[in-house]
Amino acid sequence: MTKRRFGACILAAGFSSRMGSFKPLLPLGDKTVVERVLAVSKAAGIRDIAVVTGYNRELLLPVIEREQVAEAYNPNFEKGMFTSIQTGAAAMPPGLDGFFVMPVDCPLMTEPVLRLLMEQFEPGHFAVACYRGKKGHPLLVPEQARSQIIEYDGKGGLKAITDRDFSRMKRIETGYEGVVMDMDTPEAYKEVKAYLDGGCQSESLSRQAQDRRFFLVRHGQIQQHKEKIFLGQTDVPLSEEGKRQAAAAGKVLKDFQPRTDRLYSSDLTRALRTAKIIQAETEIPHLFVEKGLREMNLGPWDGKFISEIKREMPEEYEKRGAHIMTYKLGHGSENFFDLQYRVVKSLIRILKQDPHRDIVIVAHSGVLRAICANLEGRDISEDWNKMSNGQVRVIQK
Repeated sequence: MTKRRFGACILAAGFSSRMGSFKPLLPLGDKTVVERVLAVSKAAGIRDIAVVTGYNRELLLPVIEREQVAEAYNPNFEKGMFTSIQTGAAAMPPGLDGFFVMPVDCPLMTEPVLRLLMEQFEPGHFAVACYRGKKGHPLLVPEQARSQIIEYDGKGGLKAITDRDFSRMKRIETGYEGVVMDMDTPEAYKEVKAYLDGGCQSESLSRQAQDRRFFLVRHGQIQQHKEKIFLGQTDVPLSEEGKRQAAAAGKVLKDFQPRTDRLYSSDLTRALRTAKIIQAETEIPHLFVEKGLREMNLGPWDGKFISEIKREMPEEYEKRGAHIMTYKLGHGSENFFDLQYRVVKSLIRILKQDPHRDIVIVAHSGVLRAICANLEGRDISEDWNKMSNGQVRVIQK
């Protein structure tokens, strides 16, 4: 059997505007970020490597020369990342089975991850590294898609190409959180460094949750629209019935006499109003608002009538139904695995900062599904007994 051959295009052309410092040359461990990505690529046996440059090109040239890899200069780097992906794709030599797309701001990929993707690669299919179902980096692009990328007009970026046929995307579970960590901001950079310094060990929810008792409350009923909508992060108020449900939940909670002086809530109005009503009923003194407990972001569909989406985008609607856990539309939107990752991270942060035995959380159906599943050692994709509006559920660890 002929040995497969893969390349790598390392994207290092951007402005690093959100970081405030030039990301490729920031220190990470005993190397700079770009040196680390190059070293991992070479260790995995990849020899056809191109660094895509643009902004601050002159700062990267000495590294490229020293590392003896190719440069692919993107004169259009100001127009966004997809132009760099196109430049990198065009710079890959002929005869490859596929090539990796590696943004330097996702620097925690490892040799075993790259080898895993290469081992599970199928001709004509994309392969992407995942952590607990959430897509991360790198992405392995089949040679058959190279011309599609180079010739595409760029609308919607690379995602518009990979989403054309969901069956062409192979999601490779790595069990390694580093594949979903990026460093777009100084705060994220600190998190990446801490993760690396800590031996790349993910925080354990089961350890933080041990001997705790969780009171989970779904917000009250919202004011109804003339027909059903896709409700994610669209901010809508409680109905009068929802306020009554919140008060009833507060009375139920008060009877449990939770041992805490804190109440946690999503920042969306329907949850926050529910939490304030519960706070008045229980006299819990402190209310903490957690943006990480928001409902799933449904992107351009958020707040739209379901009938409108079915009528105007029937193929996308059917695609969502067939891939309910992984589907998402547009940049910034989330699927269930994205939601799970965000919510669990937020919950771990709460538990690390809160010394009390009891934890009270007011949130949304998707958020509570993620919390319940993970506290019970399951996954968000598994069946669960959906909570009704105003319902209180207790989980003892």
